[in-house]
Amino acid sequence: MIAGRILITLLLAALLSAPVVYNSPAAAQSPATKPVVPAKTPAPAKVTPQAPAAIPVPQIAAQATDATNLLHSLSTRLVQTQAIELIPTSLVAATQQIDQELAETKNILEGQPDLDTLQTQQQQWQQAKLRLVGWLKVLTERTVAFSGEIEQLQGLKETWMKTREAAVAAKAPGPILQQIHDVLGAVSSAQAPLEAHRSSLLDLQSRVAQQVARCNTALAQIAQAQGSAMGGIVRRGTAPIWNVDRWVRAKQAIPDRVHKVATVGWTDISHYVSDPSRGLPYHIGLFLGFAALFWLARRHVRRCAVGDQWSSMTTGALDRPYAAALLSVLILASGPYSSAPHTVKALMELLTFAPIIRIIGPVIDRRVIPEIYALWALFAIDLIRQTLTGGPINGQGILVFENLLGMLVLAWSLARGHVHRAAARETGSSGTNLLRTGAVIVWLTLAAGFVAGVIGYLRLARLLTSEVVGGGTMALALYASFRVLMGIVAFILRVWPLRSLHMVERHRDLVERRIGRLLVLVAVATLAARLLEYMGLLTEALSVGEAILSTRLERGSISISVADIIIFLLTVWISYLLSAFIRFVLREDVYPRIGVQRGASYAISSLLNYIILALGFVVALGIAGVDLTRVTVLAGAFGVGIGFGLQSVVNNFVSGLILLFERPIHVGDMVEIDDLVGEVRRIGIRASTVRTLNGADIIVPNADLISKQVTNWTLGDKLRRIDLPVGVNYGATPDEVIKILEKVAQDHPDILKNPKPLALFIGYGDSSINFELRAWTERFTDWFNTRSDLAKGVYRAVLDAGMSFPFPQRDVHVIGDPHVAAPARTSDASGDVDK
Repeated sequence: MIAGRILITLLLAALLSAPVVYNSPAAAQSPATKPVVPAKTPAPAKVTPQAPAAIPVPQIAAQATDATNLLHSLSTRLVQTQAIELIPTSLVAATQQIDQELAETKNILEGQPDLDTLQTQQQQWQQAKLRLVGWLKVLTERTVAFSGEIEQLQGLKETWMKTREAAVAAKAPGPILQQIHDVLGAVSSAQAPLEAHRSSLLDLQSRVAQQVARCNTALAQIAQAQGSAMGGIVRRGTAPIWNVDRWVRAKQAIPDRVHKVATVGWTDISHYVSDPSRGLPYHIGLFLGFAALFWLARRHVRRCAVGDQWSSMTTGALDRPYAAALLSVLILASGPYSSAPHTVKALMELLTFAPIIRIIGPVIDRRVIPEIYALWALFAIDLIRQTLTGGPINGQGILVFENLLGMLVLAWSLARGHVHRAAARETGSSGTNLLRTGAVIVWLTLAAGFVAGVIGYLRLARLLTSEVVGGGTMALALYASFRVLMGIVAFILRVWPLRSLHMVERHRDLVERRIGRLLVLVAVATLAARLLEYMGLLTEALSVGEAILSTRLERGSISISVADIIIFLLTVWISYLLSAFIRFVLREDVYPRIGVQRGASYAISSLLNYIILALGFVVALGIAGVDLTRVTVLAGAFGVGIGFGLQSVVNNFVSGLILLFERPIHVGDMVEIDDLVGEVRRIGIRASTVRTLNGADIIVPNADLISKQVTNWTLGDKLRRIDLPVGVNYGATPDEVIKILEKVAQDHPDILKNPKPLALFIGYGDSSINFELRAWTERFTDWFNTRSDLAKGVYRAVLDAGMSFPFPQRDVHVIGDPHVAAPARTSDASGDVDK
């Protein structure tokens, strides 16, 4: 089925396994096309089985040994397998259970049940049928095997009879004849138990087939009742509530109906208690196991909870271990595939409210507790209505009362504002408005159910009432289950071994949020499915979904279904999530533990990302039914077109692969390309991103990083040499200046001791003697600040030593007219000459 294919695709994310590629079937040959038969080819002759040939006398001894070994192997096969040995005993119990369930189903069908009850019965019978069909398959395979062995023995017997006739005619020795006689006797002895065993298997197979037929009969009756129920939703099914005759008939039938319901209920409870196959020992064991685990978890939390290491979600959910265990068992025991009787399931659903209130009580506003108890009462009334409905009693009065009570409780809650204030405290004004709108919709639904019940549209009223009461109950149960599951998740993430993982230690809140989102999605899907099941519309909804998914979009030779599109998108999305998760695990837990360098880790992660996405795309095409052979041909043609039309893109792509494999440049390296200087932030498949010192992100094609001259300042290490030119006055002693410069560098905390700082006498300038201080630092990204600190330190040290930094000086000689007297020459304190 198409839904099954989608389910297989969804299970791929949870189990982290590779999906299966479905190949589209080949087209069948047209019936109008006749095969071409060569004219001279004769028609094939009918093959008739050849008569068994006699064994030559020289081979009789060897063939007798082989026959004896064959008979011995056949005798060992008579031993029953454990699966077949258990079938007769299990069939007796299954027959008794089918007898009980047939009577129960008959009573339910006589009571005009709603769609929810019919669907529950349908699931029970499908489960019983599935078990019987499994037995039938095992018996059929075993019977076919025995039939083949019996035919083999018959052929062996005929062969040795022919051999005896031939040996007598050939006057074979006496020992040979005796050997033939022994083989024939052994064959005859082996045939009898095989035939008897096959007869017993055929008898058991017939009995199992009879029970399968009874299951099919029950399923057919349920399907007929479902069709009647679906067809009568918008039709009036009974008289209005004020009809007196209806009340009189119902009053007369109440005692008998109550007695019958009590008898059936007591019988169900007795079977549940006395029959282990109904699940009571299993449920008790589950409760004890869950309670012990939750109690030990609470004890560990209370002993180790220090500071904010343990979240309130953990301590709150595990603070009530027995309620959490009881809720888990009740949900499992009342599920659609539980073997518990119908009455016991209903009681378990009713009892589920007790642990729900116990678990969510501390985390919700106390003012909404009365509304939860009111919902509990409405659910109990709804169960009573479903139980008593049957015959003249159609539950109309109870249904009307149930809707009226729900309307009054909801109106009272809205008037007092309890729910609004609780929502405002949790989610703010937006949550309050959403809750108000939802409450109004629920009230209108109850009002519609009330009106439909009053005027006699019972099926519609039941549907609307089940939607509100069942939906509210299931939402509460799922919220409580969510609290318990999140508590378990938070606990597991804080204990060994997950606690030791780096990705958990550093990103515990992120992991909890992601798991919480996943659980919310699962809860929403579960709520929708269980609500449809409670309303009895799950089968119809699945049929509609199947029809939508089967819709095909055809255009010329292209034909694709909606399911193919959804499966394709899901597979690609799952591939992306899988790639992101693998890269996250590698980055947080694998690379740091094995000491992978930063550039190598980025290259590995990038290649894995591209490989997983490419494989996911190919797998998605295969699952969607696309012929991968045609895709390969198209990809080849497309590649040729790319090679001619997009040469630069291909060049950059290949250059990106070279960067990832050869790794001349790593993410985080400081590079210089022409006038561009910056840090490599990302190496893509087509281009890389370089962030300059000014804060700009420059997109550089990968081809430039391969073909052009690139200076990688940090390829080998993160060291950077700082060159600081210094000029002092001519009166300074060079040796003293060198000592001062080297001491300033040695005293700076960011300057490396090895290689040690070095000051050099460079030469003579016009106004100063020039030196250069060379020092190494490992703070590559902050070297300019270190250089600034060195410059300030040199300035202070030079001045403290009585030296100076001379200004550029230049003497200008002015030669005047010899016939004009020159003005008197004066100079200021600084030595500047007035001109």
